[in-house]
Order: sequence, then structure tokens, then C-alpha cells
Amino acid sequence: MTVAPQLTRSDSRAALSLARRPWSVPTCAGAVVVRGTLPGDLAAVALLHGRCSAPTLLQRYLKGGRAPSLTTLSKLLHRPLVVAAFAPDGGAVALASATRAGLDAKGESEPATTLQLGLLVRDDWQQRGVGRALAAHLAASAQLLGFRELVADVASQGLPLRRILDGIGSTRSQRNPLGSRLRTRLDDAVLVGLGPVRLAS
Repeated sequence: MTVAPQLTRSDSRAALSLARRPWSVPTCAGAVVVRGTLPGDLAAVALLHGRCSAPTLLQRYLKGGRAPSLTTLSKLLHRPLVVAAFAPDGGAVALASATRAGLDAKGESEPATTLQLGLLVRDDWQQRGVGRALAAHLAASAQLLGFRELVADVASQGLPLRRILDGIGSTRSQRNPLGSRLRTRLDDAVLVGLGPVRLAS
């Protein structure tokens, strides 16, 4: 992953290590454990997608409400800023990623200081604070790595994610052919969302 030029390699390694370190989110159904994904998580992540409704998949992927292929998911799990949340029974209930941003609505490349947020929470685990915690954690991790903005592509009614991003930082919306691209500015205030820091506080 490319990091901002002012960061040393040592800084970036430490920030990525912190981003992937296990931490927990308390919920009314028990604590979920969040950690960086591993290649061996593929089956659990595939099952997570299989237990999500078409509207939930549509909000995440926009492409007709279909889950990505196993090959695509496997590649995603190898990226450094991808975390999953696991319920007390060991099942994956959420997946969040911060990756190189795709082209904007004009077909132009996003700045090197921008990452694209992806967030998927299983239907029966929504409205429990898990998605909000994962998004805040990745926003803080991205800021530590020198990134200054998160973008997220949503369908036209992507209100839950908009509320989550509004809680992270100043967010604006730009229309695109499939819905909207949300843009959230990252500053030092987002660091309180870092998972291990939340756990210690």
C-alpha cells in the first residue's frame, strides 16, 4: 500500500500493525472481535456474504446486489487495511476495507491521499454499532498512514453509511451513475476511533 511521503517505513509498519491488531466491540449480543483478515478467513467471509440480503449487498457493491467472486474476495483478504468482525460463535459478521480509490464520476483518478472505504455488515448484526466502529477504526488507521480523505460509493439511498461517515468527519456527496460518492475529510480528531485505543479507554 502506498503511504504518504512524510511517513518513514518504520512509521507505516507500526501503523499497519496497529490497524490489524485484535480488539473488541461490545454489543447487546456479546462482544465481537475485530482483527486484520487472513487468507484462511475466506470461507467465513464467503459465508458472511451468503447471509447478507440483496439490498445489503447492493449498498456495498452496487452491482445488482451480487457478492464478489471467491477470487475477488481472496485478493481482498490479502490487502493490509482490511478487517473483519467475528461474533462470539466465531462467525464473521462484518467486513471493512480501505483500499486504493477507484475513478471518480468524471473518470479521473483520485488523489494519492484518498482511500476507498468498503463496509459490509450482516443484516442481523446491523444497528449494533459494529459497522460504525469498523469504519471509525479504518478512518483512524488511514489518517495514521498519512491519508487525508475517505470515499465510499453508495446506492442512492445509502443513508446508514452517510450517517456513519458524518460521525467521522466532514462529509459531502457527489452524484455518479450508480448513486453517490461520499467524501469524508480525515483529521487528527478521527484518531479516537482507533480500535485498540477505544479498547484501552
